[in-house]
Amino acid sequence: MSMYQSPQQQPYGYWQPMYPPPSAPPVVGPPPGALGNQGARLAGRFLDAVFMVLALLLVAGLIVLIQNLTVDNDVIGMVAGVIGYVGIGLVLLCYEPVMNWKSGATYGKRICGLRVVRLDNGQNLSFGRAWLRWFTSFVMGFVPFLGLINVLWCLWDKPFQQCLHDKAANSVVVSTRP
Repeated sequence: MSMYQSPQQQPYGYWQPMYPPPSAPPVVGPPPGALGNQGARLAGRFLDAVFMVLALLLVAGLIVLIQNLTVDNDVIGMVAGVIGYVGIGLVLLCYEPVMNWKSGATYGKRICGLRVVRLDNGQNLSFGRAWLRWFTSFVMGFVPFLGLINVLWCLWDKPFQQCLHDKAANSVVVSTRP
């Protein structure tokens, strides 16, 4: 074929796309070496559970102490009980989401060298994302086997080792240690 000949024509019915197929979007997120490992994540979750139990026992102990000191005045004991139980509820509802929003990690995650960040830019979670992450994990815990599947999901998830609650909030757990 010389330089001036027309190119070979495709047979009738041959489909050729008008535009090239779209390329895959670039992978946005931390490199694999920056991800927190599953053992550290489990240890952080365990430490957070210990801290929560200790905080709840402290508040419950204060409630009982105030109620025992005020046996003559039932109103003060009742008010102390209501305030204490509201405090227990706030500890349960606010510890993880507020800590992840403010500092990117709960105390247990900090001890284990972990931090929860946004997948797309590595910044702290917004208030809404932190609550969404906690709420989805909380709700999945009430569905038989879904709570277990949620926390085990990071074992086979690629490339960011996210649990289901991380996927819901578009977050990822990274290591703060080199």
